Amino acid sequence: MDIKQFLKTLPAFESFAEAHIETLAGLMAVSSHPAGHRLIIQGQQGDAMYLLMEGAIQTSRIHEVTGELDEARDLHAGEIFGLLSLIDNMPAGWTSVAKEAVTVAALSRPDFLRLYQLAPPIAHHLQYMVAVQLARDLQARNRELRELLQRRAAAA
Repeated sequence: MDIKQFLKTLPAFESFAEAHIETLAGLMAVSSHPAGHRLIIQGQQGDAMYLLMEGAIQTSRIHEVTGELDEARDLHAGEIFGLLSLIDNMPAGWTSVAKEAVTVAALSRPDFLRLYQLAPPIAHHLQYMVAVQLARDLQARNRELRELLQRRAAAA
């Protein structure tokens, strides 16, 4: 599958110039993985964001407070995951496992930084996507904390 053509089909990238799409495509490494392959492992430092081109990925985590397994959701073709690894040296908060054979395109942190020089509009757009993801993560954490506090108050 051609990464450049695939990027053009995604709403997040449809408004960008051909040259910028070509630059991004040139920086991304396409790879295929079998079912069960772990692309991101909770607790380990991430080094790339991924664009799922084919297949499905399941995300899950062990909750830090309760120790329970949280199965977040399935990701499908066209979805991006691991965005925070582009800016953050902290361990991954989720594990991402291939539910079936998958094809992904990875953008490493060093190549993301190169993107600012080579295709600033796309780099800024990815940075915006990171900010949106951070806001969603913060809202989810706040919701989890409220629920945990409510459960503890009800048990007391």
